[in-house]
Amino acid sequence: MRKILAVICFCALAFAAEPTDLDTLFRGKEYKPVLNASLRDSASTKNDAMPKAAAKASKSDGYYMLQFESVADFDAAQRRRAQLSASTGYAVQVVFDAPFYKLRGGGWGNKKAAEDKARELSAYNITAFVVKVK
Repeated sequence: MRKILAVICFCALAFAAEPTDLDTLFRGKEYKPVLNASLRDSASTKNDAMPKAAAKASKSDGYYMLQFESVADFDAAQRRRAQLSASTGYAVQVVFDAPFYKLRGGGWGNKKAAEDKARELSAYNITAFVVKVK
């Protein structure tokens, strides 16, 4: 019995791999996924002079936020707000628009930047859509 236990311990030590994200959670560290700045084509982000159309598009055309979901129960909205805030890093707001509590976060000056962020978050299985606030 001791020989079997010794062989199992030796195999566990021999095949031990690098620590995973789950290991960091067990050590009490919070896991935050690293989100890319943008998922746009890298060819469009060259250091060339910015064309007039792109400069025009970068100007503010309102205020856009990401709406993650709508919940009918206030307590469920607060719990979900905490989960979304931890997973996205945004300060998620709970906005009451009868009869639902809407969970919104982020803030961008143009719609294209907000849509890029929603697309990026969808890669992490976080669904969101863009709403114009102002």
